[in-house]
Amino acid sequence: MVSLATNLYSYHRDLGNKRKVQLETIKLLISCYFFSGLLLCQQYSISIFGFHAADVSLLRDSTSMEFKTNNRGLFDLIWPTSNIYKTRFNHGDFSVKGWDKTIKQGSYEKTLSGSLNSGGYMEYKNKEMIKVENATHTIFTLLELVSTRDKDYLDTRWFPYEHEGSLGRARFIWADSSNQWKGMDSIACNHYRFDIEINDSTKHIKTNDHFMNNIIRPDCVRELWISKANPQKIILAKISIKSMPVLARIQIDKET
Repeated sequence: MVSLATNLYSYHRDLGNKRKVQLETIKLLISCYFFSGLLLCQQYSISIFGFHAADVSLLRDSTSMEFKTNNRGLFDLIWPTSNIYKTRFNHGDFSVKGWDKTIKQGSYEKTLSGSLNSGGYMEYKNKEMIKVENATHTIFTLLELVSTRDKDYLDTRWFPYEHEGSLGRARFIWADSSNQWKGMDSIACNHYRFDIEINDSTKHIKTNDHFMNNIIRPDCVRELWISKANPQKIILAKISIKSMPVLARIQIDKET
């Protein structure tokens, strides 16, 4: 009886661990396609391994962007998510002026915002403040930047970086020129590695936003393919976490 009870306990423990690993894997996958979905188009859907994973919309003008994503299908059943990220930036250099987000992941809901004041401090909704460098960027402003500048300007240049209370730097490293499929045709692209280094997280604001938490992990490898023809666009994005590469291709419904 003791042996049977021990075996049953081990079985349920292993089953629980497997389910936990599966859920964490799904969260990583969703983090990957959030990154892959940051394209300059208005409406599109994202598929992972042939499964419809999310519907995404992006509203933008010359000084702001609003990115919305909603899980669909199997992903929505397992881990329903509806997130909104808004960013305001300077028109000339795309440096951040302010941002806010609303996160809904299962039963978890959270809002957070930051705004740059005249003294060069980022003020957060929780009343915390942190001094940032001139022309500081976030992940969203950098994705706007990479869609407008050429590789001679971008390659290996470090940009000051702010990430919900954490500070660091980010850069794009040009890897090669290659073609990527876009709809029914291939398009010539510049391929970049996208590096993010966090060197001060003492005032990091903790939330359960799996995209924002995973995208700055030291073991996260980020890649972008930017069309060479004007207007430049992010055609493809790829990240790898824990040596698990995930590539999400965008099925574009409408473009601007």
